Amino acid sequence: MTGKKSRERKRIAALALAMAAGMAFAAYGGEWKQDNIGWVYQNDDGSYQMNGWFTDVNGKSYYFNEQGYMLYNTITPDGQRVGADGALIPGIRSLPSTKGDLYYRGLRQTLDSMILYPQESTGHDDLDAILDQIFAQIIRPDMDTHDKLQACYDYLITHTVYGANSQWGGTYRYAYGTLSEGIGVCDDYSAAFAVMARKIGVPVYTATGSTHKSNGQFTPHTWCQLDCNGVTYIFDPQVEDVIANSRGGAIMYIRFGGTTAQLADKYRFESIMDDFSKAP
Repeated sequence: MTGKKSRERKRIAALALAMAAGMAFAAYGGEWKQDNIGWVYQNDDGSYQMNGWFTDVNGKSYYFNEQGYMLYNTITPDGQRVGADGALIPGIRSLPSTKGDLYYRGLRQTLDSMILYPQESTGHDDLDAILDQIFAQIIRPDMDTHDKLQACYDYLITHTVYGANSQWGGTYRYAYGTLSEGIGVCDDYSAAFAVMARKIGVPVYTATGSTHKSNGQFTPHTWCQLDCNGVTYIFDPQVEDVIANSRGGAIMYIRFGGTTAQLADKYRFESIMDDFSKAP
């Protein structure tokens, strides 16, 4: 959950080297092979898996593109998530919003009573275009502010895998990389959620510091915050993604709108990363 994207790129590079160590291995009478582009699977009749799913002897499923290369750390053409090893990540299911409200009573009322400040443009045409495309899929006119934010939160968790995307250059580029490539680290998840929230009109910003790990230690991290009526609310889709994967795929909303007092043992704030006060 580190905010250092360079560390994630090194980690992923190390994983690639580890995968490359095998170079080729057999399964189902066929053989995995790797070249300078990626991994392929050759069947025992000499043909290659391509343009669809393949399940190996261990029950893991992989998606191959039309050139026959395994996809990894991305969203497949049919909307499924595959991890760094290329294996299918089980689908995440969203709990009804009323269940999420049980964690932080009053959050819906707080969000729905806010005065919204719609942002017509981020100042980046490519980011605006992809935001418009996503919002057309997930936002309905009858939704209240709470459910619009939740829809954005759900979208990020169900369409993003953890890893380094190709974008550099600040919040807007991180957001674009996450939404267009379906991959990101904590900086990227947070940037994407912030620009989505601000498109709705909710002045979410990104903060940096550290967060609590399951082993009791803290690790560098970036998340989102919202200040309203003297209270600061935390939104952390990247950690929520980790929690969902550890709980059978259900989004529990444990890091959706908790106050800094409610999550005092989980976060150590250091500074605002981007308050969006500067021109994009």
